[in-house]
Amino acid sequence: MKDNSKLTPMLQQYMEIKQNTNDALVFYRLGDFYELFFEDAVVASKVLDLVLTARSAGGNEKAPMAGVPHHAAASYIQKLVNAGYKVAIVEQVEDPKSVKGIVKREVVEIVTPGTYLEVEDHETREIAAIHTDLVYASIVSCDIVSGTVRAIRVMNDFVDIIKVLQQFQVKEIVVSEDFDPNILKEVKAKTDIYVSYQETIDETMNHDDKAIGMALARLSAYLKYTHKRSLQHLSDVVVLNDQAYLRMDYATMTNLELIDHQNGKELSLFHYLNKTRTNMGARALKQELMQPMVSKSDIYKRHAQIETLIQDYLLNDKLVASLKEVYDIHRVVARMATGKHNAQDLVRLKKTLGVFRTIQRDIEGFDEFQFISELDPLEAVFEVLDNTILDDAPVQLKEGRTFKTGIHETLDELLEISKNGKQWLVAYEAKQREKTGIKNLKVGYNRAFGYFIEVSKGQVDNVRDDFGYIRKQTLTNAERYISEELQEYEVKISQASDQILQIETELFVKYSEYVSEHAKSIHAIGDGLATLDVLVALAEISALPGFTKPEVVEGRYLDIQEGKHPVLQATLKDQQYIASDTLMDESIYTLILTGPNMGGKSTYMRMVALNVVLAQMGCFVPCDRMVWSLVDQIFTRMGASDDILMGQSTFMVEMIEAQAALSNATEQSLILFDEIGRGTSTYDGMALAQAIIEYINNSVKARTIFSTHYHELVALEEMYDGIKNIHVEVHEENDHVTFLYRVLDGRADKSYGINVARLAHLPQSIIDRAKQNLEVLELSKNSVNIDSKVIQVEVEPQGYGFVKQRLQGIDVNQLTPIEALMLVSELKKVLEGDSHE
Repeated sequence: MKDNSKLTPMLQQYMEIKQNTNDALVFYRLGDFYELFFEDAVVASKVLDLVLTARSAGGNEKAPMAGVPHHAAASYIQKLVNAGYKVAIVEQVEDPKSVKGIVKREVVEIVTPGTYLEVEDHETREIAAIHTDLVYASIVSCDIVSGTVRAIRVMNDFVDIIKVLQQFQVKEIVVSEDFDPNILKEVKAKTDIYVSYQETIDETMNHDDKAIGMALARLSAYLKYTHKRSLQHLSDVVVLNDQAYLRMDYATMTNLELIDHQNGKELSLFHYLNKTRTNMGARALKQELMQPMVSKSDIYKRHAQIETLIQDYLLNDKLVASLKEVYDIHRVVARMATGKHNAQDLVRLKKTLGVFRTIQRDIEGFDEFQFISELDPLEAVFEVLDNTILDDAPVQLKEGRTFKTGIHETLDELLEISKNGKQWLVAYEAKQREKTGIKNLKVGYNRAFGYFIEVSKGQVDNVRDDFGYIRKQTLTNAERYISEELQEYEVKISQASDQILQIETELFVKYSEYVSEHAKSIHAIGDGLATLDVLVALAEISALPGFTKPEVVEGRYLDIQEGKHPVLQATLKDQQYIASDTLMDESIYTLILTGPNMGGKSTYMRMVALNVVLAQMGCFVPCDRMVWSLVDQIFTRMGASDDILMGQSTFMVEMIEAQAALSNATEQSLILFDEIGRGTSTYDGMALAQAIIEYINNSVKARTIFSTHYHELVALEEMYDGIKNIHVEVHEENDHVTFLYRVLDGRADKSYGINVARLAHLPQSIIDRAKQNLEVLELSKNSVNIDSKVIQVEVEPQGYGFVKQRLQGIDVNQLTPIEALMLVSELKKVLEGDSHE
């Protein structure tokens, strides 16, 4: 509408609220419905498949209108949020009975893609704020449900930023209006992440690291704006830029198919491991999978826990049964912190606290589960809730069915009035039938007219004036009346209902505040139950046939005998999985893997990485024996699907990910490169592949598996210490090949590409022609040889390459003195960090 002054008073109120909610769709409460008007109604009608109607807007104008029932709003809001919209919930904030004219309404909450709580599953919905400077981007990410807040620092580059956001499964980012528009453009183009703007910051939030503090303050201010309150359940921020876990970037997690698989989530390692019984446990398992341990003592402690659960199957069975009865109390705490909880949330909390006490008794005497024993079971909270709230309490406070008798004397009296009301009505009906002689007289009730006396048409003549009946409504086959006595009863019952609701609301607030005082302890119990759930799940996996406990040693060692890919061996139905060995130590740490496509090279490399990930989660692994030294980082380059989203060629992505490994890997890292150099010409690709292998082997010295279709590279084994050839076994007979999928020592004889083409059923004429071409090429191949001289690779400290690149990209004429000082400080930290490695 062009002129809001011409709108009806109600729509003027709506438009005033709309103008203050920025980009949110306004759910405006009218009676039992949430209504949307104007453009919001048009959008919602399309997304939610609602009927678009119209309402008088003042004068001759009509306002488009769409609405959803109040009691069913959650599912509609979820659909809008999943579609990337925000929803502003507008409620009445004063009693209509005490107001003349328009009731005051306010936004009580803004639901956003990153803050929606109502999805009852193990999926995380993170929201993150980003603060950037000349060198770095500081990202603070929060999961509202679990209450965890994490910070990480990456290069101020859209590729690095997007990878972290995807790694943390961020649904929404919060930035200032002056945030780099080029980065936002890339985020919007390449992801489904929602971008929100927040100018003010929460001055009460600070951090030792100023950049993290700025992001944290902006995020806190945004959460207060959306939830209209402070969220007390959020934990202190945990900075992830340390060495506290096995680090893997988004590309590595995608390549290893840890959380998702391009052919379906059920083929991911997470899905395979997820034997958890609670949503809290599933979320914790996902977190542990993304951040495996790097502490030998922590891994040994987990081995002891898992062995106890495997050996004491009675204890394990008790814990499984108990965990099945546990509710998601992290979500309960989050709902209470945001004011969305109901009586059933308190019932679920009570039941979970009861189960927790049982679990504490069951694990008594087991030192391995001290993390459960040392927690406060909150027996007082359990007793209070058990003595006050009915187990079948309704979600909405109504009809006096929430609280037990004996806790509020007036409430008990009012409930007795309501309870005896039915008996009074039955007695009153019998009395009226006797008084009037009308045998089919009924006493009834409906919302529109309240209580009434109904007499059929045939008996209306028997209604006399001295009965005191007042005609109320005429129906086709009956007349309805009201009496003074019935009206008095209706007022009494109505007042009782209002008083019951008022008292129950007061009690609900009272007990909610009492429980909220223990939010930290409740959250700690949730953490303990989640960890226990993960342990029981990993014990179930570890007890499977073919799984063994790995052994941790010092140094740079990785020995896997008869190793299997855990997901593949479980999902292969028509053929047996072929196991393979891996051996890397102080003398051999670079494996060059050759063999035909489809021969299982990528599967072998994933097998090695997944066994390392499982081992550093403390889980047993699918092999005959595994001895390894702890890995600090895993770098991978596999497949061409992952970073095409960044708008770069396959070859560019290969080079970027190779650079990440070369710059950041240490001797304790694991590098897995699959077919590096295939995205460019044969000579370029082979030259780069050789140079990369030489640099990793001679400078980085990380444990590395490098698969290649450049068979000339096998000559590197003779040129450098530390390199060993391995190959995928192939059986060839009468020009036909059979892939055996086993990896053995030594070099592959040839590529078998034409044989693979035959298996793909290419026309025979093409196969024959290809064989002729191959013979010609083989004759000229002697001109393509690896340089046989040993090349001394110049070792450039990893940090210097970054500093050089950064300085080359800076326009010194545009720097302010402060920015220059900040840049020097940041680059100095990079170099100092490199010198300490």
